[in-house]
Amino acid sequence: MTTFGLLALAILPGFVIVQRYYAKDHLQKEPIGVVLRSFFWGAALVLPAGLFESLFPLAETPSSVDLAIHYILLVGITEEVAKYIAIRFYSARNEAFNEHFDGVVYGACVGGGFATFENVFYVLEHGFAVGVLRAFLSVPGHILWGAIIGHWIAKGKMEKRNQFLVFFIGVGISSMLHGGFDFVLNFQDKALLVAPLFVLTPLFLVRFYSKSALEKDHIYIFGNVLPSSTEKENLQNGNSILLKLVNVMLYFFALLFGLFSIFLWPFCIKDYIDGASDFESWMFSIPTIFSILTVYLYSLGRKYSNAFKAKQTNV
Repeated sequence: MTTFGLLALAILPGFVIVQRYYAKDHLQKEPIGVVLRSFFWGAALVLPAGLFESLFPLAETPSSVDLAIHYILLVGITEEVAKYIAIRFYSARNEAFNEHFDGVVYGACVGGGFATFENVFYVLEHGFAVGVLRAFLSVPGHILWGAIIGHWIAKGKMEKRNQFLVFFIGVGISSMLHGGFDFVLNFQDKALLVAPLFVLTPLFLVRFYSKSALEKDHIYIFGNVLPSSTEKENLQNGNSILLKLVNVMLYFFALLFGLFSIFLWPFCIKDYIDGASDFESWMFSIPTIFSILTVYLYSLGRKYSNAFKAKQTNV
């Protein structure tokens, strides 16, 4: 697979998942500049975290206890503290961080930046199969673990919670999930059965956090009544440009992946028919995944296009 294709596979999942959480913030959209800088701060902390972890290498033949200590107490805590630093000392200090749900949004952004930058190294080194697995496990894992930390930082800021307690709970939960995930990956025969639990668990947890946060924010912004038509109109006007931008990006990536799939299908079919020695059946999954991504991104684009038209109609 080409380097460009691998880079797309490494980068796109993080942006798509972060965009999903950004889109859920329908009350007051966060400034795109602050969102992107939070994303890049998450990416910038990958190398410092990695350098610190390299100071404590594993033994050549580590026991299960050694692995647990290394991945939970070193890797998990180090990388989640790095995310905490980015969210707490950049995102949360911005005046735009003024709602409960902002914690989930900015936590996901920082986690997405961390996951995406880390993912580039893994995918370029290990190839397509690893990229696909990480797109469904490691990348969403990092984003969800970051969202958990962000949620608790938001509770600390909005509800005047004790900052040490916020740090302990947020980083503690995410570190245990992260460390447990990395730990089970060392048991190759059982890893794919157990590892998804460390991603599905925070997924449901963040869904609960998100629902609770949005309910609190609605009361905080509008009180106990539904927003008036004027308030709705102001929100719609402020979000129209962003919806159009997201819509264009989704169509662009749908076109890009559609071209990839159109380009790759004939080569795979030809090599399969010719019995090429370097062709394996699993390689059909490459254009298949690109085709699925094309349909998925196009359907998302249609969704945002319809949302944009609806807002234009209501203005």
